[in-house]
Amino acid sequence: MTSQSGSFMPSLLLNRREALQAGMAALASGLPPAAGAQSAPARRSKKVIVAGGGIGGLCCAYELMKRGHDVLLLEASGRTGGHVRTLHDPLPDGLYADVGAEHFTKPGYDQLWKYVEEFALPVLPYPRRDHQLQPIDGKWYSDEQLRDRNVLQSFGFNRREIEFLMKNDLTELSRLYFAPYFDAFADDYQPFDIGLDQLDQMTIGDLLAEAGASDAAFRFTGGERRGDGGQAARPSGTSALYRIWQSAIRKRRGVAEGHKELYRLRGGNQRVVDAFVAKLGERVRLGCPVTAIEHGPSGVTVHYIEYGAPQRHEAEYLVSALPMGKLKDIPVTPPWPEAKDFAIRNVVFSSQARVVFQCRTPFWKGDLPSANVSFGDGALNAIWESAEEVAGGHALLLGHAKPRATAAEAAAVLRQRYPGKHKPTIEQTLVHHWIDDPWSAWCERLPFPLGQMRKFWPHVMEPVGRIHFAGAHADNIPWGMDASTRSANRVAQAIDDA
Repeated sequence: MTSQSGSFMPSLLLNRREALQAGMAALASGLPPAAGAQSAPARRSKKVIVAGGGIGGLCCAYELMKRGHDVLLLEASGRTGGHVRTLHDPLPDGLYADVGAEHFTKPGYDQLWKYVEEFALPVLPYPRRDHQLQPIDGKWYSDEQLRDRNVLQSFGFNRREIEFLMKNDLTELSRLYFAPYFDAFADDYQPFDIGLDQLDQMTIGDLLAEAGASDAAFRFTGGERRGDGGQAARPSGTSALYRIWQSAIRKRRGVAEGHKELYRLRGGNQRVVDAFVAKLGERVRLGCPVTAIEHGPSGVTVHYIEYGAPQRHEAEYLVSALPMGKLKDIPVTPPWPEAKDFAIRNVVFSSQARVVFQCRTPFWKGDLPSANVSFGDGALNAIWESAEEVAGGHALLLGHAKPRATAAEAAAVLRQRYPGKHKPTIEQTLVHHWIDDPWSAWCERLPFPLGQMRKFWPHVMEPVGRIHFAGAHADNIPWGMDASTRSANRVAQAIDDA
């Protein structure tokens, strides 16, 4: 059940009614009801189509199956997983690379951890942000140096900011100015009508200026200074309300802004995808792109292509776990409501390339504190080590870059800007370009435009009749596997309760 505020609550009336019916049925059968029995009887099996075989769609289908519902999952491509993808070829010695979602946190990712434990998947610590080196004004700085008073003073932080940063990571600086607003967010899914709506008209720069932040704080938190004539740097920019809301949710979940306590699955994060697929079995159909959707008060009809031939399937509910960039091109009858249609057509997503360096040796060991180096270059933004547990003579570095950055460009940045004494021993460089994937080109949902949060939230996640929405874009914090599994569980419960 969806409240008017956009939060989700169990239907207490429905549960009481079902409990009463269960007791009456027991009396009619001549058997006394169990003492203190509160559980509802088994729910009627419902026919559900899940469109999209990323981790959100797979997770939702799995949860619906466990609840006894008749599920069919349609995936347009020839593989499942969406942005969870592990490459093995052409890497040697059993090496593997997560070229999509490559970590999860603790605290945080509560639903994903549930499946990691349920499927007994092997977890490894992933220190890809520990002892990181980053360039600032042409010099390299370590995490430890960025807590040094003299270094912080040289950047121009004020006394309050320096005292904060001597105890906290630089990525946490925004919380110094956001924290006074956190208690207003009683519901993680409701950022409006809590006395802060005016912040959607303000940039982070506006808020920092009112709080007396230093120029350095503007620089390192992404806030923009007001321009000539006292006008803010607009129309671009992220609203202060959006940023504070996101930060408040992370704080409530115990997740740091830079979330350095990271984990990954031994053998690659696609193992959780494969586990879902194994459980779902023949309910998953690959190579079945959705071509049209019809919906009404009693059910849905999904048109799709299978083996080159048009097909149709009727069900009581549809779960759209499709990227909105793909969903907006699918005809829907009757059309989406105006607010939903606006959100689908105007939400913006990021994209990036994942870079894989196969190295002859772990050349950084004994040379740098870690392989975690930030370059801040479009051709290679950062690098870190992965698959380090694999025995053999090779080593693996992962990195990310701007869309369509080439392998030659990325390798050139590593060779020319590596801050250690040793030379990188690169044997081959692979680049996975998500932007060229016809089914998964859309990565993380970007912040909503300044002053327009109500045009997007909660419309990006709200159901339309018997059509529900799951996936990373359909939750409050759009963090890959976390948002996907959260939205999947929420939708499965809503359909089960209906």
